[in-house]
Amino acid sequence: MEMGRSGLPGTVVGISNDMSIVEGYTTGLIGRVASLEAVFYREHWQLGRPFEAVIASGLSDYFNRYETGVDAFFRVVHHKECGSLSGQPREMVMGSLAVDRSGRNREGEVALRWFFLHPSLHGRGLGKLLMHRAVAFARETGVRDIEVETFEGLDAACGIYESFGFELEGRWEGRQWGRPLPERRYRLIL
Repeated sequence: MEMGRSGLPGTVVGISNDMSIVEGYTTGLIGRVASLEAVFYREHWQLGRPFEAVIASGLSDYFNRYETGVDAFFRVVHHKECGSLSGQPREMVMGSLAVDRSGRNREGEVALRWFFLHPSLHGRGLGKLLMHRAVAFARETGVRDIEVETFEGLDAACGIYESFGFELEGRWEGRQWGRPLPERRYRLIL
């Protein structure tokens, strides 16, 4: 069973009969999120093994230091009626957003990471719902400063950041993804 804040079972917010946002970790989550992003970014941005390795190792590091009530991981899931050996409904991860405080150097600062929605979910308001959950968690836990880094060209994500009051703080040429990519950093002061 996944755990949410305060060690309670993961917080679930229903979106529809077969979709929800679930907070917390569950077995296999690192691989699911890494695969989801790797497939999309390979197809749409021609990013390959180096990109997938950075995403997978970052997720692994995050969950190794994850502290309930300090960090939060929200995943968008599609529930399928069958497909598991136990006969229980199967959960297919379709998106994610993490609030990462445990890895930050400054008190009261968090980073948002792994903000991603499967393309089939674009345009349905789920990105804004995920961002609302992340910013609300940050406020509830006393965060004063939220930072997020992204690629230039991810206009929908940048639009969501800006609609929540994030301000563009910097631009640079990133080199960690296997090829140079123009990146941006946004910051929201609460």
